[in-house]
Amino acid sequence: MGALAVLAAGCDGDRLGLGPSRERGARPADTLVVGRPLDAISLDPARPTDNESAEVIAQVYETLVRYAPGTTEVEPGLAVAWEADPGGTVWTFHLRPGVVFHDGTPFDADAVVFSFERQRDPAHPFHHGKFNYWENAFKNIVAVERVDPLTVRFRIAGPYAPFLANMTMFPVSIVSPAAVRAWGDEFGAHPVGTGPFRVERWDRGDRIVLARHDRYWGPRPALAHLVFEVIADPRQRLIDLESGSIDLALAILPSELQFVDLHPGLVLYRPPINNVTYLAMNCQKPPFDDVRVRRAINLAINKTPIVRLAYHGLAIPADGPLPPTQWGHVDAPTSRYAPDEARALLREVAAEGKLELDRSYALYAPATPRPYLPNPDPVVRIIKSNLEAVGLPIVVVQQPFDAHVDDTEAGRHDLSLLGWVGDNGDPDNYLFLLFDQANTVPGLAQNVAFYRDAEVSRLLREAQVASGRPARETLYADVQRRIAVDAPWVPLAHSQTAIAARDDIAGVVVGSAGHVVYTGLRRVPR
Repeated sequence: MGALAVLAAGCDGDRLGLGPSRERGARPADTLVVGRPLDAISLDPARPTDNESAEVIAQVYETLVRYAPGTTEVEPGLAVAWEADPGGTVWTFHLRPGVVFHDGTPFDADAVVFSFERQRDPAHPFHHGKFNYWENAFKNIVAVERVDPLTVRFRIAGPYAPFLANMTMFPVSIVSPAAVRAWGDEFGAHPVGTGPFRVERWDRGDRIVLARHDRYWGPRPALAHLVFEVIADPRQRLIDLESGSIDLALAILPSELQFVDLHPGLVLYRPPINNVTYLAMNCQKPPFDDVRVRRAINLAINKTPIVRLAYHGLAIPADGPLPPTQWGHVDAPTSRYAPDEARALLREVAAEGKLELDRSYALYAPATPRPYLPNPDPVVRIIKSNLEAVGLPIVVVQQPFDAHVDDTEAGRHDLSLLGWVGDNGDPDNYLFLLFDQANTVPGLAQNVAFYRDAEVSRLLREAQVASGRPARETLYADVQRRIAVDAPWVPLAHSQTAIAARDDIAGVVVGSAGHVVYTGLRRVPR
């Protein structure tokens, strides 16, 4: 396990009480330790799509605008004000003065232009590798221009209702141009932003240590150090939380949440549901290009044991892609579990020579917990059992999450168990990213069902330019009805995210993406 010296400043793990003993009393009161199942993949905000990377990125970097903590109200971030022209195609942002990056270089219009153009412009000297979100959420940006040192102008291809909501998302965080130039493709291991915390040390696979950015422009965090520690075993995370060797625990097993709820020294936080777990069928591969097969698979999956056994009731069955807390959600009839109908449909397709009932189909699934899937194994077992019961033999390909994402984005799967946590408060973040036909580029696909329907894409694009929420809601309702008929997914569940903390940790607020707002945390006397 090698330590990456991310910045010149070092970090003594024993000084922070993170050595082998891991005793609570051995670390300073202004150090907080978070236990979670996985490490980050990259800390370059333009690259990853995983929750663990995004959680740290949110502490290290900032966006031009952000959501007020615990709400979906957009407020100033690195920009203090903004306005759009009457046509909605030119947006001007006025930047916050006096902000500095962790490396001491100034934040200004040039840094904003650099951060966006390296993703947008193939001719940019640092336009290398994959920018996973750009093609799916930001490609309508056609130019980013410096007006003066503290003013930036964005030109977009046409009116775009979700533009401001998308500007809150972590992939368009502002990076230090000096650090990108210094590290090149290795910038993701040597991150430099303007956020309230800077990366002091990253021990790959073990822990990330953040230190307070003492030149931060905003309110000074009470915490001097914030540590994200990898504890793969969920039971061990709970043991460590109870003993006090960690202060917050993420991804606790649903079966153990009652223990936390009843423990006198622990507090359980359950923010509103903002996710969906789904089984995607690869619509570009036979036999899943036949809607009858997709409908049969929907009829074959019994969501009741998934919710009861895998989530221990801390979820609700999903009938569509949008969680019920998301505006634009359409109530749908309760999903039917009808295995006899599923078998009849599959036999009909097989009789036409379009389905081989004696061959196995590959179900790709993550091996590690996700915010929307805290315990993947029982969900995989139930899906496999349900599908084999109607005559579809299944081979499970279960692997670490980063490999799972690579394979499903490339379209190697027949079926894929995956999920989504909303990045912002706009339904476009679910429906456009996960169902538009433009988002099926192999290797970059967010639409991992590879579902391509011209009318659905037309409606989604119309919703992006529609004026006012009622008009957009009408369009999104039509989209959801069409998706339900075409059945590229089996929507499985909307799960209750749960975060457990010691009772001497105050100020716990969870943002719209399901991450704790760590800048507001503080330790209080018992």
